Amino acid sequence: MTTFVTGGTGHVGANLVRALLARGEGVRALVRPGSDQRPFDGLDLERVEGDLRDVPTLERAMAGCDRAYHVAAFVSLRKGDADEIFNSNVLGTRYVLSAAEKQKVKRVVVCSSFGAVGKNPDGGPSDETHTVNPFDTHLDYELSKAISEIEVHRAVNRGLDAVIVNPCGVVGPHDYRPSSVGKTILDLAHQKMPAYVPGAFEFVSVKDVIAGHLLAMDRGVKGERYILSSGHHTLDEIIDHLTARLGVPRPRFKIPPSVMMPIAAVSSLVMRMFFPDVPPRFTPGTIKILNGGKHATTAKAQRELGFVPTSIFDAFDEAIAWFRERGDIPQA
Repeated sequence: MTTFVTGGTGHVGANLVRALLARGEGVRALVRPGSDQRPFDGLDLERVEGDLRDVPTLERAMAGCDRAYHVAAFVSLRKGDADEIFNSNVLGTRYVLSAAEKQKVKRVVVCSSFGAVGKNPDGGPSDETHTVNPFDTHLDYELSKAISEIEVHRAVNRGLDAVIVNPCGVVGPHDYRPSSVGKTILDLAHQKMPAYVPGAFEFVSVKDVIAGHLLAMDRGVKGERYILSSGHHTLDEIIDHLTARLGVPRPRFKIPPSVMMPIAAVSSLVMRMFFPDVPPRFTPGTIKILNGGKHATTAKAQRELGFVPTSIFDAFDEAIAWFRERGDIPQA
């Protein structure tokens, strides 16, 4: 059996490809021309060069595939990337699903985001029934994921068998680029993070994300979505754990959100104008998200898929071990 995967060189994709190969599935991965393919080093898989918006290439790449995982996404915290975010995440999803229909792929699992899930107005945990309020403050990335889920439902209404998974902040190994969480680990390790903004977030082990993808493919209900999380934790808890494991001091300054918000607004503008290739650590949107009180329940995934969350602190330890093995941070 050959399984088609988009986004295989990303954090989730690199772990997913390895899990599929370990299960004995043949993998055909879509890769952008000129992209860094080091995540595929040593792996026996088929590579097809192409873009998410290249429909003929997508159709050829999916020919003969029974299953597909659409994991590719353009992730950015910056306001100036809105067009690229929409083109990749919304239109890209539309074209992937269209190609899957054309090639009669039996099932597609689409990786969305917890950011596409709305906040529970009663203050309790958000579940799969909660809808994003587009008039509230959101990252462009989160809105693109919410809109891309509409594309999934349109395809399902046309007859495609598709399932959505909604991971939270992903933590774990094979984080080659690295992700924003991975960059935080590296910055703490090298003591390049003198300050932080308190808050809390929903994190998920990359092992749990992969388990959720595989379970969604095997057991998910057509047209449904499933939140994948390992738990809700404060940044203070995470920083305490990381600095202890890394053997470094905590960041010196803890800046209140009310103080950091105007600073982040100005710094985001400056970064966009003068350092467009450097992603900002904090923006007004991320600060609001970290302090918005939104948290998740995985009850549906546990009930319908058999999803079992694991420890997020173990995931951070595995990420540290992987970075150390690569020589990105000093040995303990």
